[in-house]
Amino acid sequence: MAFIIKVDDKEFKVDLKQEGKDFKVYLDGKEMKVEVAHEQGAQLTLIVDDKPFNIVLELDDQILVNDEAYSIEILDEQIQKLIKTSPKEFFTKELAIKVPMPGLIIEVSVKQGDTVKAGQGLLIVEAMKMQNEMNAPRDGIVKKILVQKGQIVNSGDTLIIIE
Repeated sequence: MAFIIKVDDKEFKVDLKQEGKDFKVYLDGKEMKVEVAHEQGAQLTLIVDDKPFNIVLELDDQILVNDEAYSIEILDEQIQKLIKTSPKEFFTKELAIKVPMPGLIIEVSVKQGDTVKAGQGLLIVEAMKMQNEMNAPRDGIVKKILVQKGQIVNSGDTLIIIE
């Protein structure tokens, strides 16, 4: 699954491929092997190409990597492309919110028919031992919810449709 990750003022394209308990990560096309060595709540240790990185998830948009603070934003690559190439269509058509990687639905925060604002939390997915809030990429109305709490989802599954 492809993501656009913004770290401070820099933007990176990241592709993830799971291989057993390890992950192959392609950062702007460069292959890296990533292993989750330790995880405890919001703290984890990743081994990236044989180098350890201690990571603390402070807020939804801030992390500490080896005690250095970074602002971070993670976007699905397809949503990023929609925003950049066709803003009028993006804001007028139905938008399918898809899960970027396999996981477990921990919470669904909206109901069918709810009006949502851009950035509003829609649901929480647990993946790679981390809880990730999926937010509305734009204002709209929840047309359909295709998952429920406790459901296991696969990479690319549609979770919610917003119109």
